[in-house]
Amino acid sequence: MAFNFGQFNEFSDPVASRDPVIFAVAKAINLGPWTGAFYEAMGAPGVSIGSKEFEIYNRSETSRDGVIGASNWDDDDVTGLSMSANACKALTVGHVLQVGTEVVIVKSVNRTNNTIDVLARGAAGTTAAAHTAGATYKVIGFAGRDEDLKNVESVNESTAKYANYVQTVFETIDWTHHAELVSKGLSEQEASIMLVREAEIRVAKMLATMSINGIKLKQTSSTTRWMSAGLLQQLQDTNSSTRPVLTYNASGDLTEAKLLAALKQVFAAGGAPDTIWVNPTVKGYINCFNIANSSLAINTAKEDHTAGGQYVSAVDFEGAILKVRVDNDLPSSAAAIVTMGQCKKGWLENDGLRLVDEPTLSSREMRKSIQGSLGFAIEGVGHDHLLITGITGGPSERIYKTASAN
Repeated sequence: MAFNFGQFNEFSDPVASRDPVIFAVAKAINLGPWTGAFYEAMGAPGVSIGSKEFEIYNRSETSRDGVIGASNWDDDDVTGLSMSANACKALTVGHVLQVGTEVVIVKSVNRTNNTIDVLARGAAGTTAAAHTAGATYKVIGFAGRDEDLKNVESVNESTAKYANYVQTVFETIDWTHHAELVSKGLSEQEASIMLVREAEIRVAKMLATMSINGIKLKQTSSTTRWMSAGLLQQLQDTNSSTRPVLTYNASGDLTEAKLLAALKQVFAAGGAPDTIWVNPTVKGYINCFNIANSSLAINTAKEDHTAGGQYVSAVDFEGAILKVRVDNDLPSSAAAIVTMGQCKKGWLENDGLRLVDEPTLSSREMRKSIQGSLGFAIEGVGHDHLLITGITGGPSERIYKTASAN
């Protein structure tokens, strides 16, 4: 499959979208199945990038469910029931809570003291009970009456902003070698295409690793340069005070149970991921999971011998099918569970990838460069993606079910 340098005609960019040499040669580039896979899968941003610094916007998603606060509930208290601050943000008059096996109906919410009052204990025929601090609750419905409407409060989500930057890529081509290639029997056109193709392969590999391993940096002096945060930094950037992250520390071998726990965590946060990105080593671990091959059976008849083995292309988590994809630029210590529709790449307006003549030092020199500026935007961080960290190993053998041949 040919490498796509970035949908040049995403926007009406007269510079980036009209270079026939870049287009023609890019069609011949093939980096193999595991290089640039994530970069290629990224989509285009909703709007073009117009400056070196741009912002990625996330809307918060407030969960109705949560935990009670730092104080225990006695079984007969109906006022001043302790709740967490996050719980009080999401609750209002009329919400029906299930705490353990007990049901209560919220009468009022005090967001200053982080407490609630309830209409009664043991509502709907349930039994009132004591609950310890930190006990979980679930909102199971809403029970309001006409007079309550004036007291029902709305929940307002907030917008989180994450700043990222555009990174410029240069790859120079020494056209002096063009004459050397012609002297060896290539035509002028063949020599040109070969040099451009070699340079584009180098650029493609650079873009591929930047999309995953890029580090964010703002140019503030002559000793700094603009750099764009890639997937890994954006999924674990705790320096952003406005955008939370989701991570799961495997702390050793990646097991089936740990992968399921990580998937449960991101789905519980409101995400709907569709892809698990890993490097070839981690893919080998996942290939050994029973979750992926429990329906497979080996026929034990002597004449049935097959070389090779099964590999995992997707994982089924409670009916949600997530593709398992491989990219060489991911480290063996991590795996990214992502929603691909929220992973974007974009070229700076009027600075898309193109082939440019460069100044020369003498009349006998000719230099060109492939150059352009792009940035990466991972939207939905905090609920649509999760990064598994701390992977040090995993299973190396697969356990099959066997069935005897008749």
